[in-house]
Amino acid sequence: MKKFLLIFSFVFFISACAKKEVPPVVEAPTPPQVEVKEVKKEPSMGEKKGEEISKILGEEKREIAPTSKMDRELWKLYGRSTPPLLAIFFDYDDFSIRSDMWDRVRANVRYLLENPNARVELQGNCDERGTNEYNMALGMKRALEVKKVLVKLGVDESRINVISFGEEKPLCTESDESCWSINRRVDFVLK
Repeated sequence: MKKFLLIFSFVFFISACAKKEVPPVVEAPTPPQVEVKEVKKEPSMGEKKGEEISKILGEEKREIAPTSKMDRELWKLYGRSTPPLLAIFFDYDDFSIRSDMWDRVRANVRYLLENPNARVELQGNCDERGTNEYNMALGMKRALEVKKVLVKLGVDESRINVISFGEEKPLCTESDESCWSINRRVDFVLK
């Protein structure tokens, strides 16, 4: 039996060491060169409408940089919102919508209802006073309060996203009340 196992092992070893034939490597033919045309993304219905209204009003779609020297009145109107949507401003340490902001809320709702494909991101912002954590929470409360009102007035909730920037993205960087009041807002940004 030992001889049989020894011979079997030897034969197995020899057969395992046998040279295997490797098929020759054939290079794949190179595909023909095809010219690729750049495809431009078509703007959504909401973006088209916003651009049309902006052109009529003589405005261009832009984000206002915090370091720009633009007039504060423009900041007070739009914040970082996508025109024609308007920013909603808040009192210090408060997330309830001020009475003087309701016309803006209704104008934004009207735009969103007229443009059912438009999606909006509500961006909550705060002034520099308070801790980062507190201001992040307050910015979120402001954005959620505006979202609640939009939904109550007929805007589909699935079209609204909320985010808080707290005090991280100020429009105005001076440390006075006129500047702080510009930074306490919710921006409406079309997505």
